[in-house]
Amino acid sequence: MSLPPCIGWPSAPPPRQLARWNRCVLVDVIAAASPVADDLPPELQAEVEALAGTTDEALWEVAQSTFPTDRRRLYERLLDKNSTNTITPIERDELKALRFESERLMLRKAHAYALLKWRGHVLPSIHDLRRDH
Repeated sequence: MSLPPCIGWPSAPPPRQLARWNRCVLVDVIAAASPVADDLPPELQAEVEALAGTTDEALWEVAQSTFPTDRRRLYERLLDKNSTNTITPIERDELKALRFESERLMLRKAHAYALLKWRGHVLPSIHDLRRDH
């Protein structure tokens, strides 16, 4: 195998060095190509990164999960109250907690879908997702 001079070897490297170099390149390529969650708060980052170690079936469960109807209705009601400035301080705290819960679910779903795609699965179209929910 001939390598370009930028690799650092003036001629073909010995087989042992080439095998080591190939492993390093492979690790770098996999790390660069796999979905990451670097810019999340630590508690969310750990939770999202843990999805990488789960089975495809578990990822599908996360990807297809939904925000509970009662929580969604409460969230919408509190959003309406917030937009009309009729929300109480306690309700505002509850709204913040619901927003965090909703965003957490969306991040987990997005990362689960990204992992499934990375693992070679065909994902549903946006039209199919909207129809199902």
